[in-house]
Amino acid sequence: MDLMMWIWLGIFVLMVIIEAATSVSLTSIWFAVGALAAILAVALGAPVWAQTVCFAAVGFITIATLRPYMRKYIAPKVVKSGLECIIGQTAVVVEDVSKTAGVVTIDGQLWTARTSGEAILSNDECVIEEMDGIKLIVGKSGLQ
Repeated sequence: MDLMMWIWLGIFVLMVIIEAATSVSLTSIWFAVGALAAILAVALGAPVWAQTVCFAAVGFITIATLRPYMRKYIAPKVVKSGLECIIGQTAVVVEDVSKTAGVVTIDGQLWTARTSGEAILSNDECVIEEMDGIKLIVGKSGLQ
């Protein structure tokens, strides 16, 4: 087997190891594909400069075309946790909520709140739109 075949095979293995070690960042794996293309170029008898061009071209082309597509399917899903989980939930107004003050309850917990629009009366439902520090910004529920 040609020495260049072993070199490209080594680069292929190195790129796969780097990709595995970087928690699937989807960068080095495309150069592993480029190394496979360079191995094919060796098998076809291409000179070293052509093998190198083949390696670089295939690596960059696969990064540019396939990486964005693959990131959608491999990237970890972001799971909301903590206080950001309550955004979008429905709350019940305990004390009338205006643009300056009010109190709502969510799952039995009382929160100070203010409205982003019209005032919301006691016992009405509202939707948590955002948080401003420890105060909830609420809007009228679409069910009213």
